[in-house]
Amino acid sequence: MAILVKNIEREFLFLTAMRERSPITMSAGNGEWTVRIASVTDGSVSFQHEVPLNLLRKGASYDFRYNVRGQTIAFKARMTEPGEKRFGVSMPEKVYKNLSRRFARLPPPGDLAVSFSFAGERFDLDFPSSEAFNPASEPEPSPQFDPSDLRDLMAEFEAKALAIANDRGIVMFKDRKPESIEENLVASTGRCFYLPTALSGIPRSDPFAERTILTREDFTAYFMESGLEPDFAEDEVSRFERAKRASGIISELMVPILFQDYAIGYATISNRHAGKPPLELGSVETFLAFARVFAWSLKLHGYFKDSPMLNESYRTQVVDVSAGGLLFACGDQRLIQALKEGTEVSVKACAKKRIVNARGTIRRHYAGKREGYFGIEFSMMAPEDFRFLFEYLYGRPFTDADSDSVEGIRVINP
Repeated sequence: MAILVKNIEREFLFLTAMRERSPITMSAGNGEWTVRIASVTDGSVSFQHEVPLNLLRKGASYDFRYNVRGQTIAFKARMTEPGEKRFGVSMPEKVYKNLSRRFARLPPPGDLAVSFSFAGERFDLDFPSSEAFNPASEPEPSPQFDPSDLRDLMAEFEAKALAIANDRGIVMFKDRKPESIEENLVASTGRCFYLPTALSGIPRSDPFAERTILTREDFTAYFMESGLEPDFAEDEVSRFERAKRASGIISELMVPILFQDYAIGYATISNRHAGKPPLELGSVETFLAFARVFAWSLKLHGYFKDSPMLNESYRTQVVDVSAGGLLFACGDQRLIQALKEGTEVSVKACAKKRIVNARGTIRRHYAGKREGYFGIEFSMMAPEDFRFLFEYLYGRPFTDADSDSVEGIRVINP
């Protein structure tokens, strides 16, 4: 069964596929080809591809499909700009989702009001905001770093840093804000500034499965956002690299220290003298582990105890809902900045006959200029609440076959 998606969800689906580099199957020339979305505008979609150019005809329509969260997204689009590495199509008028999931997402019933709040403690801190999110929960146990003794933790950082570098330090943004280009990028993106060698320059790609290090593209985008044309932005990146070499830097690493949706500082190590080998990728992983443990250790030792708490409950504009989750829109810019994928939330769904309480996790996230769209996947709900929500949404009895789980939700006693 396929249903037509609304325009706002269409934009959400395309931008999510672009950000996650989702493989999309395109039918062309009696064959199928894998393409990926490169850009999305109001009227068009651009794809990166390796389809033979003779199969791409301007004005011809092509079929596309891809999978997301257990369902198939399908659409037909007209070719507008054939090209060897990229092609453009007009924005599809109709996009369908084929709900192979057990239970369909539906428009919210008229009497349903939904609100959510952040799970656990949240603080209102005077630190720079970051696109990345560290839930400030206890990190996985590490044989290298122990959060229980802050003094020992710092000593371990010193020992590991000086074993591979000449200089090291912890910079906090409590009394000063990010100043340099790399500080601003590390804080705003939550990614590491990793310069393997000053001669090789900023890496052109990120070898980690999840975006972890800043690439040359990130620096170019930074300068373009300040108003420079692409060619001038590239020149600025080259000037930045030359300045690093001129300063005597041979190899450098800056790792953000994240707490919730804030960048509270960074750990830095660098080599300025010949004799030590370049910093390897393993050092990025080591000091990322340190940064996570250090943020948790600060919380354990009361670093944030005098900061005000955020306990707001937020009303949502629900786009669609199922027994396993919901998609909502939000226009609050501060909230859009704070909500990240992986954020745990508490959800309250109020109908005329019952209030349903659930735990959930933000699984999909698109932050636009004016609105953000977020997908919450329910992770925990009381049996009686789940039974009511199921029957309320789908209008059929809840059977034993449905009782164990739906879309990953655990139905347990509170």
